[in-house]
Amino acid sequence: MNKTEQTVIIARFKLKANSDKQAFFDNLKPLFDTMSKEPTFVNGIVHENVDDPDEIVLYEIWNCSKETWLAEEETKAYRQGPYTRAAEFLLGRELGFYSTFGEWGTTITAGKHFS
Repeated sequence: MNKTEQTVIIARFKLKANSDKQAFFDNLKPLFDTMSKEPTFVNGIVHENVDDPDEIVLYEIWNCSKETWLAEEETKAYRQGPYTRAAEFLLGRELGFYSTFGEWGTTITAGKHFS
């Protein structure tokens, strides 16, 4: 793999009002635990919007192209159960795919490292 072939995925989840957020995370935790063992997985971070606690953002870095991720990672069987159950909690899910231009403070991406 070319070190610069890296995909950042920003997944936005909009929870239904009064959803059980802990149950939502409990459903996804086994998915995250398994996903984090994939050979192309770099890291993942979950964020909660401080102004809208019903908006959850998952930030992931993968050492593969968008096309490879969609063909090989998104289709894995272990994702299907949690994806199906997550729908109970969600108004919507949006995926955005990005390449890294640069970073500060760490060296986990393939982007340019600034001091």
